[in-house]
Amino acid sequence: MPKSQRYILVIDDDLVTNQIITAFIHSKGWGVITCCNLEEANEEINQQNIELILLDYYLPDGTALTLLERLRYRESPVPVIVISADNEYQKIISCFRLGALDFIIKPINLELFWHKVEGLLAHFSLEKQVKQQRSILEKMLYQKAREEQMARHLFEHLVNIRNVSFDFVKSFTQASANFSGDIILNTVGPNGNFFLIIADSTGHGLSAAMPILRVANTFRAMVAKGFNLVSLIYELNANVYEDSPGDRFVAAVVLEIDFFKNQINLWNGGMPDALLYQDEFDSDSAYAEHEHIQKYRSKNMALGILSPSAFIANIASFPIPRTGRICLLSDGLIEQQSKGGTFFGMDSVISLLSFYGRDLTEYLRTKLKTIFEHEITDDIAVCVLDFELLHNWYREREHKSSQICMKGEFTWAIKMMGAMLLNADYLNSLNQFLNIFGFSTTFSQRVFTVVSELVTNAVDHGVLKLDSRLKNDPERFELYHSIRESSIDKLKAEDWVKVELEWHAQLSELRITVSDSGDGYVPKQQEEIADWFQISGRGLLLVKSLSKSYELVAPGNKTKVIMEW
Repeated sequence: MPKSQRYILVIDDDLVTNQIITAFIHSKGWGVITCCNLEEANEEINQQNIELILLDYYLPDGTALTLLERLRYRESPVPVIVISADNEYQKIISCFRLGALDFIIKPINLELFWHKVEGLLAHFSLEKQVKQQRSILEKMLYQKAREEQMARHLFEHLVNIRNVSFDFVKSFTQASANFSGDIILNTVGPNGNFFLIIADSTGHGLSAAMPILRVANTFRAMVAKGFNLVSLIYELNANVYEDSPGDRFVAAVVLEIDFFKNQINLWNGGMPDALLYQDEFDSDSAYAEHEHIQKYRSKNMALGILSPSAFIANIASFPIPRTGRICLLSDGLIEQQSKGGTFFGMDSVISLLSFYGRDLTEYLRTKLKTIFEHEITDDIAVCVLDFELLHNWYREREHKSSQICMKGEFTWAIKMMGAMLLNADYLNSLNQFLNIFGFSTTFSQRVFTVVSELVTNAVDHGVLKLDSRLKNDPERFELYHSIRESSIDKLKAEDWVKVELEWHAQLSELRITVSDSGDGYVPKQQEEIADWFQISGRGLLLVKSLSKSYELVAPGNKTKVIMEW
């Protein structure tokens, strides 16, 4: 604002002094407002943009102390210089105590007076600017905190969406910053297999959290589509490798529990040892001397380091123990400094796991601050899967399944046409449907496998008319997929595949029919049938091995299968 629009208020009932000061201030380019008493001064202060007040101590309706007292409670303070012919010490001190910034004795030396005025105006202007900037900064920081809070809430929602809580899995996570680069997720696939992942992204905060979001989305999508552990790991590595900067990677442990095979499959890529603690163990085993603990060390590179073509997934497999537990953790816990300056270490984790068992995570949740003297320097993630509770959950689920399935019957059918044939996600709805009606995990797994194979054959050999003999030759396998990709572009609206299921409770039979719009082919002789199964790949042989009966209906574009529960 120009000086002429910024005012200095002169309050003095001595008209000569008032005129001299006013004329002098005008000569400096400032606007001046003059008053002779406190009442007029109050009105001007409330109405005008006053930058400085020159206040005579004695006025007709009071002293400077009255106005100073009133100005103390203003939201926007105004600097005040008191002018007086009286230099009594106590009056000067009283003015300063009530907020006056200077006290000038009459007669006034105008040049010295203006030197003080300019200093006060510059100081107060800077103070006002700092206050305004601090207010703006506080608003920005508040907005930033709100945005971070919303972003963290959204991030946690996106990471944990559809993450099911199970009694047999106990987890604990602690972020070292606003965003965590560690996650623990678990879910059940359409074939009934249980999957669990614990992942640790490089770095801290948001830069570590973003790759984790990609890992979480891929993990959920791949499991929901029925992929096994190996396929899941390869897809995770490809996504992290392609979507993350070169200096970023994600260490992880991914675990698959296959109830059908009574087997645990475990992949460890760049994470601390997975700790298998068994209550029952062979005294002659290699780990009997180590307090029931078997360690599954990392034998793989972390996700995102190797290109998809160079990446190899080494999987460890072992039977599902009847009791005991398995503990998975990120390195944030073992590399945190405990009291005394030493690392917490894996031995401390093993001791706590042996003592607290399935309650290890609850112990860490309540005692973490007492364990570590300093602030957490890295994200921490720990989970414990208890096998006894796992078996209880599985038996209860299977029991509920058998009770529900024997009480009714159903028919389920879906027909896919044109480009929709390429979307195999609808098969997941079949598994969800079977789960809703309570079919056992093992049976649902068999149904999913049979229907998947029949639909694949219907699309590839019925609709697309591909020669499956190409698949049986390793050298021509790539050619087969190349032809398949080019054939997909030729799909028409009248191309279709239909899947029908009928459940007959009294017979405990599920009848599956898969038909397609292709021309079909039915071999006439027994030799031709054997040859036909051979050239159609292992798919049909697998279907026959899982089914009670198999029938190819003329002219060969319809297959009927009966599965027994």
